[in-house]
Amino acid sequence: MPKFNLKGRNILITGASSGIGKELSKCFAAEGSNLILGCHPSEKDVLERWATELAGKYAVKVSALPIDLSDDKGPENLYDFVKRSVDRIDVLVNNAGILHYGCFSEIPLQDHESLVKVNVIAYLKLMRLFMTDMIKAGEGRILNVVSAAAFQPTVYHATYGSSKAFIQSLSEAVNEELKGTGVKVFTFNPSYTKTPLLNRGGFPVRIWWYRVSGLSDPADMALKAIKAFKKEKAVYIPGFRNWFVHSILIRLMPRKFLNTLSRWALRGEC
Repeated sequence: MPKFNLKGRNILITGASSGIGKELSKCFAAEGSNLILGCHPSEKDVLERWATELAGKYAVKVSALPIDLSDDKGPENLYDFVKRSVDRIDVLVNNAGILHYGCFSEIPLQDHESLVKVNVIAYLKLMRLFMTDMIKAGEGRILNVVSAAAFQPTVYHATYGSSKAFIQSLSEAVNEELKGTGVKVFTFNPSYTKTPLLNRGGFPVRIWWYRVSGLSDPADMALKAIKAFKKEKAVYIPGFRNWFVHSILIRLMPRKFLNTLSRWALRGEC
């Protein structure tokens, strides 16, 4: 039996209008969970249609909440709205993300800043805000959708990889602090996945690293994520090859070689 029954639970998922977030919302709805789905305001109509579809198909409560998490008070506004809507959030799924590809020195400073606000500050703030309520309730779960990029440098999308490394370290440290509270923090660390994230920010159509990692399907990743979540895996890298590379192999490589390999493997291919 799962340690944390999802039926009837209230789940908040950010970045739920597409990609892994959208597929995760389907997985949680299939488990009988009630959902609050977040997205950027520009995707409001898409998310509202998806929320209606999920509610009709799975007979659960689903609401859509478009809020820009890059706004200075975006995470706080999301928290306040959710608190007014439901008595508690049982599971927070931090999934929203931004990626910009190119040389660090050539990407506009405002793009770096907006990425950090969404990928780092929003995750941190939402964790801190909802965690307080979870600790008071004596139970709760936080699932941070991070990336395999958290475990080594990501040349040509350096700020993105750094943001993931920050959240990975934060998640593992906080999870250790929470022992005995009934609250746990997990990370899901997929490699490159066919989501709109890779269609924005100048990311190449193909990079050499795909020959090793492949390019995953978001529906498949979400199914694996929900299985790992129900088994309470603290850190989950899907796929044996990706797990071996990011958990074992990179620890054996000299840093200088790893950095050179990253520059070569993450360049665009014609």
